[in-house]
Formats: sequence, structure tokens, C-alpha cells
Amino acid sequence: MAEPINFNLRSVYSFSLYPIAALGAGYTNATIMAIMDTATANREIDTQALHALVYPTLPNGSAPNDPNGYDYVKIKTSAGRTTILGLPWIDPSSVVLVDSTTIVATISNVSAGDLATIKNALAANGFNSVTFTVGS
Repeated sequence: MAEPINFNLRSVYSFSLYPIAALGAGYTNATIMAIMDTATANREIDTQALHALVYPTLPNGSAPNDPNGYDYVKIKTSAGRTTILGLPWIDPSSVVLVDSTTIVATISNVSAGDLATIKNALAANGFNSVTFTVGS
């Protein structure tokens, strides 16, 4: 069996999936909404059909060849959609807890004309969720 994944409910994670062709490459900034058994997962997905589709793509020994033999996780994507995934479908080595916070910075001795330069510098480094207030 693969190493266990210990998700915290309502925490945000990014991770890759093994069955890329069937389910996509993975998720970025997905919120963990629930960990559930097969019976609960079957209320929203067809675990038998999905297991049959993805099991051949999993690493040897990562999951039993039985969808009733492992747990499922319900996630809310960064786009606000929910989906359910079998835990063995997630590459445990790719799981990253997204620790998100807000940073407030004050940049002194600049002019309002510098705003575009500052905005571009932040965007070039991947910081796109930025709010600016120009004041004295």
C-alpha cells in the first residue's frame, strides 16, 4: 500500500492524480470538504465504474482492486465545483498544503506613476491577486 494521505478538513491543498488521462492532471488550491466511505461516495459518483477506469493506471500495490477497499475525498475546486476522488488516485508525494495569508506592504518614496511598474513586478513573480491603494 502507498503512504497514507492525511488531509485536514476545510484545508486547502494542491496535488497530482495518477489517472491523468481519465481524471486530469490534478488540482490546485482544492478545499477538502469530506473524507468518506464507498457507500457515501456512491451517492454522488459511480465508484465501481471509476475504479474500473482508473485502477489500471495506479502504481502497483497502491490500492486494492476493489472500490470498497479504500476511502474517498470530496473536494471543492478553486472554481467552486465539487468532485469526489478515491484516495489511491492521488499521488501522495505531490500533496502540498496551501498556506495562504494576506500580506500588507507599504512602499514609501514612490509616485503614483510607479504603480504600473510595481504591479508588473509582482505579476512577473506570480502574484496576481493584488489590491492597490494609492495615498499619502
